[in-house]
Parts: sequence; structure tokens; C-alpha cells
Amino acid sequence: MLDIWRLKILIQFDTLKTMKRVANVMSITQSSVSAQLKQLERETNTTLLEKVGRNVELTATAKKLITQVRPIIDSLEAVETSLTGADTKYEGIVRIGAFSSALQSLVIPAIAAVNQQYPAIDFRLTELEPPASLTALSTQQIDLALVAYIGEMMPLPNNLTALKLGTDELKVLVNTQNDLAHQKKVSINDLHEQDWVMEPDGAYLSDKVWQLCQAAGYQPHRIATFQSYAAIRRAITYNMGIGVLPNITIPPQLAATKLLTLTPMQQRHFYLVSRKAQSHLKTIKVTQNQIATISSQVLTVHQTKTIISNSNH
Repeated sequence: MLDIWRLKILIQFDTLKTMKRVANVMSITQSSVSAQLKQLERETNTTLLEKVGRNVELTATAKKLITQVRPIIDSLEAVETSLTGADTKYEGIVRIGAFSSALQSLVIPAIAAVNQQYPAIDFRLTELEPPASLTALSTQQIDLALVAYIGEMMPLPNNLTALKLGTDELKVLVNTQNDLAHQKKVSINDLHEQDWVMEPDGAYLSDKVWQLCQAAGYQPHRIATFQSYAAIRRAITYNMGIGVLPNITIPPQLAATKLLTLTPMQQRHFYLVSRKAQSHLKTIKVTQNQIATISSQVLTVHQTKTIISNSNH
């Protein structure tokens, strides 16, 4: 009989890629992770891990095993919630991961509305960038992940499902004293002589801006790097430079600034992602519905639909 705990560790390794990360998520030591996986190899009489350069990676046998057992683990999670009555009650804890602007504009208003009707639901919120929140969702650290992509959404594993919430636009934010302030629209080519205020490298919006600029044949002249959109907006109100920000992060009345439409249009697509094993839970359903309702008021909604990925990790 295969040990469920060891199978969960194997699945976590598939998602997190290193024993250190698995140890942190599972609240055990790295040596315990290694020992449990070695014991699983003995139980299955197979090789599950192999050295590739300096890294340890899953073998083809391990990936096949994960494909077979992941639905079983998900079914066990569903059985566990049904035994506790969580699938029939509006009570319990819902853990949500989302990036900053989504937390402020969509998640916090939604959970406030849910708590007015269902005060027995407790929420735990974590600010996470989209890749990190999907990892946390797959490893059962959170229950819902609100993510956004400029362009196509990354493929999801079979145990996750996504609800498209809507879109917002990237806007060019300039000071009213800037020479571009008299325009309504600008292309990325129009911005090559501007000073830029941006997020750090590695942030998905900053990376997208760099890609657009490089495709236009130049690198943006960055004069300030800030972690927060608020700091970027503040710098622009003092005419330090220009910035590109998502529309929902820009207050309707911002002093000494002008919003310009970027052409061609660059849209950010929002999705609410959950595990299929939890899709029947009352707490998850009511939270999903309220986030979708708030999103319909804040975002541009073309069509709301459920998207199920058939790709495997």
C-alpha cells in the first residue's frame, strides 16, 4: 500500500521543484523530504529522482505516478471536506492569494460583502504575484488565487480550474507639464525620449514594458525604481518621469497628471483560479460569486466563462 503522505511530498516536489521549498511548505526538514522520497522509491521499486547537473529532477516514472495519483489525492481532499460538513455550511476559513491591485480593488470589497451575509466565514489574505499564488494554490497553501496576465494565460494543471473575470488596460501616466499631455493616445515609439518611473526588474508589468520598448528599438531610460504603484504615481505628480500602470491602479482624480491610451492596446486579463476538489464548497462558491460581481463593476467584462486546462505538469 502506497503511503499518502509520501505521495503528497512527491506531488509537492513536482510543483515546487526543490526539496527546500517542499520542506518549508510541508513544515518538515529537507532531510525528511529526502528520506520520505527514498522510502517511496523502495515502496514502488522504481527510481523517482535523478541528478541532472547540480539539480535533482523527477524521472519519467515519477511523472507518470503523479499523473495517476493526483486525482486520488484531490478526491481524498473532497472526502475530508464532506466529512467535516464544509461542503454544506457557510463557515470555515477561505485563504486567498492575489497581487496588490487585485486585493485592493476586487478581493477586499468582495470579502467585506460576503462577511455581511455570512459572518462565520473567516478569510486569510496573502499578497502574491500570479506565479507564486498558483504555486501556493497547487500546494494547498491557499484556496483561491486571483491572477492576471498581459497576453495568454499560462497552462494550468488538470486539478485547477479558472474563471475569467474581465480585463483592464495599461495606461501611460504623464504629468500635465509633459509635452505629451495634450495627446489622447501614444505609441511605445512616442516614449523613447522620456524618463521612466518603473517597478523593479522581474515584476511582470516592468518586464512587459521592457519587452515593448525593446521591440520598438530602445531601452527605457529609467530614473527611478519603486516597489509600489503609489510611489510611481507620486513621482509622476512631481513630474519626475512617466509610467505605465494598469487602469484600476489609477485613482479617478489624480493631481497634475494625464492618462493616455497606449496603442496598440495592451490588456491585462484577470482570472480567479481554484482547485477542482473544492469547487462544491459553499464557502468557495459564495466567495467566487462575490469576487465575480465586484469584478463586473470594476473591470471590462467581455465574457465570463470557466476555463479548464487539460495540460499536465
